[in-house]
Amino acid sequence: MNASASPARRAPTSRRGLASLFLTFAGGYFLSYFLRSANAVLAPVLQAEVGLTPADLGFMTGALFGAYAAAQYPVGLMLDRWGPRWVAGALMAIGALGCVLFATGSTTLTLTVARVLIGVGLGSVRLAGLKAFSLWWPPARFATVAGLFFATGSLGALAAATPLALLEVALGWRTVFWLSAVVVVAAAVLLVARIPSTPPRPSGTAAAAPMGRGAYLDIARLMALQASFCGPTLAFQTLWAGPLLFDVFGYGAVQTGNLLVLMSLGVTAGYALSGVLADRFGLFAVTTAGALTFAAVQVVLAWQVEALLPYAFALFGLAGGHCVLALTNARRVLGSERSGRATGAVNAGGIGGVFVLQWGIGALVGASTDAADAYRLALSVTAALSLIGWLVYLPMRRRLGDETAAAGSTR
Repeated sequence: MNASASPARRAPTSRRGLASLFLTFAGGYFLSYFLRSANAVLAPVLQAEVGLTPADLGFMTGALFGAYAAAQYPVGLMLDRWGPRWVAGALMAIGALGCVLFATGSTTLTLTVARVLIGVGLGSVRLAGLKAFSLWWPPARFATVAGLFFATGSLGALAAATPLALLEVALGWRTVFWLSAVVVVAAAVLLVARIPSTPPRPSGTAAAAPMGRGAYLDIARLMALQASFCGPTLAFQTLWAGPLLFDVFGYGAVQTGNLLVLMSLGVTAGYALSGVLADRFGLFAVTTAGALTFAAVQVVLAWQVEALLPYAFALFGLAGGHCVLALTNARRVLGSERSGRATGAVNAGGIGGVFVLQWGIGALVGASTDAADAYRLALSVTAALSLIGWLVYLPMRRRLGDETAAAGSTR
């Protein structure tokens, strides 16, 4: 039965109700971000204990994002049909199973399957949150709320930096994943208990009009933008920034964790600021500024100047965090009625980009005899891809260039 036809709970209307809804989704997204980022710090111990090559590590880590990407559009359709409550709760249970399998795994195959389950299961929280915000917040504030959601959830990456390094030393990585499984199950129960069902469509409201060719083309453009924007951001934040510091600069786990914290703080700030700026200055303008800055900072990182690392890592995160605006663009194109499938399709492009890049960078590093040259080439390629993604997005200027938060209220 379509949940929108017979909701089990009333939609939140008070500030307290909206805040509770927001924090519930943000907590689930925090866990998702923590688990998908963990391998950046755990890479050395996983390679030593399980015997992973750099290519194995890249494929195993990227498998989460490949599965996550493949699930996005089907999950988006389910969210549009049944709402975020039960879809998110059920898939988070699959994510918990993935945590258990990872905690007990001892082969590349087992760890890869575990990452697939985590990706399919916990990846739902991101789309479910965006669907809820599209339903219960004014369109003119969607970019701001979505940005704050990403910023709050991305604190999971901070927990997966220095704190995770210290936990791994104290408890071991397997215990960390056992504990994660327990927390994910608890979060799934909390989500189902506290999230209202999708509110019914007001009587007399017509179904959404059929999508035109232009909308499909815009979604395709946004998928390319997100692949070239979100792809490098998460490929480095959740994995290759760690080995870059280990292999090229000879840093230890805690020193590496500290720089990863700096990058993650930048991503968090980028998520939070991008939505506010887009609602204030226009979606196209802020998306463009973020994308071009992101391409430039990757060129700076490719220079491998150690004195610039703290600044470059922070700016990489800040500019990369603007990738959330591709999803806001998608919601703007299709509106709230199809927001699940719109953000799902665009998110699939971004997460698919992460999968390809994590695997590709691993293969490049594994095949090279000089780590510095390998990472220099990898960052040059990702910078070029980011610029190409923006060029693909550029024709949307006519549609979005003059839009402001007030214009967004027409949807």
